[in-house]
Parts: sequence; C-alpha cells; structure tokens
Amino acid sequence: MAKTYRTAVAQRTEPRRRRTARFAGRCTSCGTEYAAEIVSREYVVLQVAGRTCLTCNPAQDGGGADEAASVVEVWWDAPNGETPRWKTSGLTVGEPATGGRPRARDAAVDAEWQDAGSPKDSFSQLEWDVVAAAWRPESCDVFGSLAVVIKKFWSAVQSGSTAELVIRLAHVPALAAALVSDLLTRCFDAEAGQHLHALDGLLHRLGILLCAGTGRISGCGAVRAELGRAPAAADRVLLDRPDFVRVRTQIAGVSPLPIGAALGLSTPARLPAGPGPAHVEPPPEPDNPLRREKLRLENRGGLSHAPVVFGS
Repeated sequence: MAKTYRTAVAQRTEPRRRRTARFAGRCTSCGTEYAAEIVSREYVVLQVAGRTCLTCNPAQDGGGADEAASVVEVWWDAPNGETPRWKTSGLTVGEPATGGRPRARDAAVDAEWQDAGSPKDSFSQLEWDVVAAAWRPESCDVFGSLAVVIKKFWSAVQSGSTAELVIRLAHVPALAAALVSDLLTRCFDAEAGQHLHALDGLLHRLGILLCAGTGRISGCGAVRAELGRAPAAADRVLLDRPDFVRVRTQIAGVSPLPIGAALGLSTPARLPAGPGPAHVEPPPEPDNPLRREKLRLENRGGLSHAPVVFGS
C-alpha cells in the first residue's frame, strides 16, 4: 500500500503577524511531490509536482476532465450585494454559490444530533463558545462550496504537470477563514496518510459535524444533500460512519494554527453576547511606514474604476 510521506513545520511568526504552517510530502508509488502552505486567515496554497497516480489522486479520469491552468486562484466575492460565492481563475467550476433561502429549523432533530458527533472536544472552551455562537448553516456552505472547487482542481491536474491552487481567505467571514486554516493544518499534521485530493471530502464532512455540534443540523444543506431529504432524529447514525469517525480523529490533536490565536481570543470578555453572529476583531496591525503605504494604495485603488491614463 503506497503512502505519502510528509514533513510539517508550524512557524510561530512575530506576534502581530499571521501564523504560518508548511507541509511537504511525496507519493511513494509515483514520486509525485506535494506541498501546502497555510497562512492563518489569509491564504492556503496547495502544490503538486509530478504525474500523480490513482493512489495519490483517484480523481484522475484519464485526461477527459477540463484542464486547469498551472496556477488556479480562488477568492471570496459578493459583488453588488449578490449572494457570496467563491470565484476562480484558471479553472472552470461554475461559481458554486453559498447561502440561499433559509431553511426551517427543527429543535428536536437539532437536539438529537448535537451530541452524536460534536467536534467540541477539539477546541478550548473559549474557542468552542465562539464557534457555537457564530456558526450558521451558511458557514457550512462556505466549506461545501470550497470543497467543490478543490475536487474540480484535483480532477483537472494533468499528468506530468506542476499545478498550484491558491485559496485566498482574506474576505471570507472571520470564523470560517480561521476554521479552514485551523482544521486543515490538523489534518495535514495527522500521522495517517492524508493525500491532498481528499481535502474536498474532508471539508464537506467538517461542515456537517460543525452544524451537528452547534445544534443547527436541521438547517444544513450539506446533510440534506447527503441524505437526499431533510434530516430526521434517527439519521444521526450518519455520524458513526467510518469517514466521519476518521475526520473526528484527525482534528482531535493540537492545532498549529488555533482559531483562538487567529481571532485574537484571550479572555471571556472577548466573547459575543447572546445568540447573534460573533464579530471578533483581529489584533491591530502596528502603525509603520509599510502599513501606511499599503493603506494608501488600497484607498487609491478604491477611488475609481475608470481606465487609468499613463502618467496620471
């Protein structure tokens, strides 16, 4: 049985900079090299160099899929108040949307599912209080639609090429961006071989587990798609399937990029009040010439969308 060997380094950067984790590995069947870099709440970069094989990339379909550019970028966008969605360049995905019409809640079903497979023990009490208060089925849609993009990317990786997927998290809702960074680093750091192609299924199941653990499963679109209908109390056995058990095991360890650090949590006073969405501000950036120049350029770019004449 082929394995992918990996090394992992979690870098604790300067206090006011984002934390970074890097991972590298190689498929022992075909020699394909993999690498990942995650900067908390900013971006995830997945790289593959080699021909890949059905062991490390079962998404291969013999070249019949759409081809991807050597660098594919994915970012979060909500133009003119429209439904937020992931946009892509270098790969045709069809703009998987998130959100949509709110779904009716069923308190009895939510209660039955809540303890069945909650990932609560993977977080500190302070972190889980924020997750439980701020998580919504719409947050799960962020995970699910990103999973669609990742799955499409791996199916389009061509033999012998070098491909890179850049997932920008800068404009993703703060909690969802922190969770993507946190949970992916745990899974890359797991002892069990976790090929990058499996990340789409991982994100899909993580969203369902968080909807279940926060008592919002009846409004979860991902579990409805999994079951083909609205969930019932008896359906909670879904979370006992080996694939869900494996995900809970993978995220049980200590995270190199914990959401508490990403969201600047330190004391209970930073928690949101009541059941409304959490709004946790990150620590302020230092005031220095580089930051002031960055702000000046950002403000200048937002003044006008008209063509710029050379020399202006």
